[in-house]
Amino acid sequence: MSSSDSLAYIKTKNSLRKKEKENRIKQSIVDKVQRDIDISKLRVNNLIDNELILFVCYCVEELVKKKYNINKKEFVVEVLRTIFGSLNDSEINQVKSQIDFAHENQLIKKVELNYKARVVVWSWIKRKFL
Repeated sequence: MSSSDSLAYIKTKNSLRKKEKENRIKQSIVDKVQRDIDISKLRVNNLIDNELILFVCYCVEELVKKKYNINKKEFVVEVLRTIFGSLNDSEINQVKSQIDFAHENQLIKKVELNYKARVVVWSWIKRKFL
């Protein structure tokens, strides 16, 4: 039995649990972006691509629940900082203004429940019958 197997039975509590959830959410978003998107072309002349910012906002909106008590705007900046290594002040201001614009124009929405249900049902049909 390895040491990681032994630690699987020990659960975090309180503030450590919150930090663990934040880290898991951040890591899953970073992994998705780095796996599916070529990030080298999304940061040009101290500007981050607006679609990437919006995509990260969608992910954060979908994964972060209200009970986690996480500041979503700061969390998006932190995720982008992790993706690119570091951000300068102008990039941080650009990200925050883009988030404000998207929020004011109601561009950030959760994925609808009926769409999720259709995807799950279609996936099940493909596995069983196709």
